[in-house]
Amino acid sequence: MAYTKRENITKQKLLNGEIIKVPEINRVFDPTVVETLASVGYDCVWVDMEHSHADFKDLATLVLASRACHLDVFVRIPHGPYNQIIKTLEIGASGLIWPHCKSASEAKAFVEMAKYHPSGMRGMGGGRDSDFGKAQKPSYFDFANANVLLGVMIEDKEGVEACEEIAQVDGIDLLFVGPGDLSQSYGVHREPGHPILHPRITEAFQKVGESCKANGKAMGTAVDPGEAMELAIDKGTTWLNCCHDVTALTVGYSQAFSETDSIASRHQEK
Repeated sequence: MAYTKRENITKQKLLNGEIIKVPEINRVFDPTVVETLASVGYDCVWVDMEHSHADFKDLATLVLASRACHLDVFVRIPHGPYNQIIKTLEIGASGLIWPHCKSASEAKAFVEMAKYHPSGMRGMGGGRDSDFGKAQKPSYFDFANANVLLGVMIEDKEGVEACEEIAQVDGIDLLFVGPGDLSQSYGVHREPGHPILHPRITEAFQKVGESCKANGKAMGTAVDPGEAMELAIDKGTTWLNCCHDVTALTVGYSQAFSETDSIASRHQEK
């Protein structure tokens, strides 16, 4: 059977300047969640392996479900060793998100681990990404290098200060501003309101956005629909992590609880 290349549609849309709506799976690692996301119109999904209990078996199940539903899978990996990068890619991830990037040298090291020569020195395995080694070489290496999306998270003030140099790194497609951790880095995390709306964080968005625009890179962030999302888009954000599994469950269950309670109360009063 011939190897079928799986084009990273989300990356193509992102590089074309389109706004990407990204749902997160942070705690509920069940393929039904992936199927549900596809059914409501999402093109991709973000799987969190930094903060969560997910392991590679969980990821493999989600990747298989996403392929059946034609969704791209982007994985926020832990800030750690090289083998977690190649294992995640060989399981079939469409892209990787590297947390707490503070320098261009760190971004370059990330690219080197995630891309084949001459862009990097990624090890040659035989995973799902290469149809278990049956993909024709060397064309597969070129396709993999071009197809994978690599993003780095700017969530420390050092990363903001170095964002121009980080945005210049070949192979990096996305600079993702993490407003929560960034507000902590600036010492404003205890102040009221959404972090993005705080002047220090807004200023950081402005700087990262300008660096991305100047170097042909995309900027992303995590923000629910509302005033903060409006501001993020105004500053140049085109990748929007707009909801995650626990929030979706909480909102849906809470609404049903409240509305059912209201209806039941009216009937009990009769």
